[in-house]
Amino acid sequence: MLPLLLWCIVGGLVALLATIRVQLVLLHADPTAGWFAVVAGLFVGGGLLALVCIVGFRFRSLRKMGLVVFVTPLLFLGLGYYGTAHYPPHNFKTSDTAAEWTTLHPTLRLALWLVALEDRRMVLTDIAREPAEYGQMGLKAQGRSPHYLHGDGYAHAVDLRVSNVGETRNWARQGLFLLMGLQAIRHTGTADHLHLALSG
Repeated sequence: MLPLLLWCIVGGLVALLATIRVQLVLLHADPTAGWFAVVAGLFVGGGLLALVCIVGFRFRSLRKMGLVVFVTPLLFLGLGYYGTAHYPPHNFKTSDTAAEWTTLHPTLRLALWLVALEDRRMVLTDIAREPAEYGQMGLKAQGRSPHYLHGDGYAHAVDLRVSNVGETRNWARQGLFLLMGLQAIRHTGTADHLHLALSG
């Protein structure tokens, strides 16, 4: 029983990581892929989880295998849509930040939602910015920033609060995002925070 449980946990984690990594590969090939990359990544992740289930539970019936292969990617797609559309209101620093949720790139939204399933104290402090805001924060003006809205209409970065959890949780959170293939940099600007962005 324990080996099966371990197999399912590890397989599920690999499927979730693959979901984001496939999206990043597609976005690297075509930065405008957007929602196509999200859907493709979810189907690949769902397919991997289906394979994990088939091997782990030793399905031999073609009917059962077909059902798992059909249902699991659709389940991933449904959960992925929910994850990109909804984020707990109490996990935003301000109502203004919450209003910017839909301007954040959907791949980042999905990654944040997946991590927030376990890390319920994760607070988003900053998403989209205008160039003038850097001066207002006492920072040097930026010619380019992943926080700006890009040609695809989305901000490619978000800042996370680090002061409300311990260092171990912050390291684990940062490591998980890095495993997904995202940029996750701990630095100070106006305050200590974790800067999460699409690679490239």
